[in-house]
Amino acid sequence: MARLALGLDSSTQSLSAIAVDIDTGDKTFERSLDYRKDARLNDFGVRSDYIIPPRVAGEADQPPEMFLASLDAMFNDMKTAGVPLEEIVVINDSGQQHGHVYLNCQAEGFFSQLKAEESTEKELLSLLGGSFAYLTAPIWMTSNTVEQTEFVRREVSGKEKMIRLSGSDAPLRFTGTTVRRVAQQFPSAYEATENVQLISSFIPAVLTGNSKVPIDYGNACGMSLMDYRTKRWSPELLEATSKGLPGGLAAFRKKLPDLAPPDTIVGNIALYFVEKYGFNPDCK
Repeated sequence: MARLALGLDSSTQSLSAIAVDIDTGDKTFERSLDYRKDARLNDFGVRSDYIIPPRVAGEADQPPEMFLASLDAMFNDMKTAGVPLEEIVVINDSGQQHGHVYLNCQAEGFFSQLKAEESTEKELLSLLGGSFAYLTAPIWMTSNTVEQTEFVRREVSGKEKMIRLSGSDAPLRFTGTTVRRVAQQFPSAYEATENVQLISSFIPAVLTGNSKVPIDYGNACGMSLMDYRTKRWSPELLEATSKGLPGGLAAFRKKLPDLAPPDTIVGNIALYFVEKYGFNPDCK
């Protein structure tokens, strides 16, 4: 039996997949599902620029439900195309648009349904749709965080210190100051948030049925919250970003997952994907 590796990329415009034979290097499957052109994904309200109509200038959000629907659509296509999903032994994912989702306190229970046999008759959207505290997912095109970015920069004593801590000067699109903006504008949604996941960690969270998988170091660098030298959440950046928010530093820290190297195995694939699509239960 062949050993296949599946790569998934959740980008601004699409979900792409490529399957490669680990031993021969041969590509066995490749497909990209465009969020606007695919009939199964084009009813979530994104415009020609792939964001939903912004409420205010500079807001750039996508519907997280679209990410869920795209996974079911892709795996349906792979199964229909005859891809031997039982031969996939590992799945690697990328979501490098620096988008993120806000999961509520019920998300852990919703995600655990993916490990139960009775879940396989439903779509991911119906199983996990109630997991979101904030109903949209801000992405890298966000540019209305000038106030929040300048505040955090001042709190850590300026641009040079910001760069020394985080590795960059807090670009507007990065996650930390976007979370601060959401918390200021929608405090009830922020308070209802138990866990913030990047899209790059949200996908493996779904695949494993674990809403609290870690965030990898590389993508965490795109949050302006991690000390990129120690590869730990920076106490100074977290304190600055959370200052004045509901619950302060303690509440903010609890909303962040653990950090891990990018090649970390976060678990085996959930039963939902084994029963519904034929994945190997030992797939990492």
